[in-house]
Amino acid sequence: MAKVALLIGVSEYESGLTPLPAATKDVKAMEQVLLHPEIGGFDEVIPIIHEDALN
Repeated sequence: MAKVALLIGVSEYESGLTPLPAATKDVKAMEQVLLHPEIGGFDEVIPIIHEDALN
């Protein structure tokens, strides 16, 4: 069975909640960790970034 991860990075929320501008970088960094064969060893990592969803 394959090891698959879904990472979702949301940096902007509705009014009243503080934005998290580092969310995009965090998802990209976590993707690299999970794909590293000696650390995460995942077969596939699917990143979804808030900005991608808006376009």
